[in-house]
Amino acid sequence: MKHALDLLDAAVGIVVAALFVAALLLSLAGVAGRYVPNVLAPDWIGEVVIYIVIWAMLLGAARVLRRSGHIRVDFLLDRFPPTVRLAAELLSLVIAFGLSVFLIWSGWQVVTEAMMWDERSISTLRTPLWMYYVALPVSFGLQLVFLLERAVDLVAGRSPVTASDLTD
Repeated sequence: MKHALDLLDAAVGIVVAALFVAALLLSLAGVAGRYVPNVLAPDWIGEVVIYIVIWAMLLGAARVLRRSGHIRVDFLLDRFPPTVRLAAELLSLVIAFGLSVFLIWSGWQVVTEAMMWDERSISTLRTPLWMYYVALPVSFGLQLVFLLERAVDLVAGRSPVTASDLTD
């Protein structure tokens, strides 16, 4: 199972990197388009860059979660015995799990309404907005998978995955 999650994590990393490269190239094209005829600067570049960066940030947040890289205040927690630390960690995972489930559910509600109402962007591209909105349930679904991995590791007595574990 760890190997499958490592592959998923690596694939998400490749997607995030590709999204950031695409956002950079589109931004450069938009800047260049200001100095060249309007053919190179369509009105939708800014919109697409925003959508791409939001997708990349939300997917990247799942990878940060897997590596325990989010900022956390643990100076007090480090002073407690291991059983209290384990209980606090499990409590934080339960809260994060509940929040993830809520954001998946509510995000999917927004996606289905956007599809039902055929909401589209205001640019000439007329992008269906559900493509933008679906980033929330997808990214939190991925975070849910990584939260479950961490919970299983904690209950089994294994230390959670860290960034140094994934650099090989």
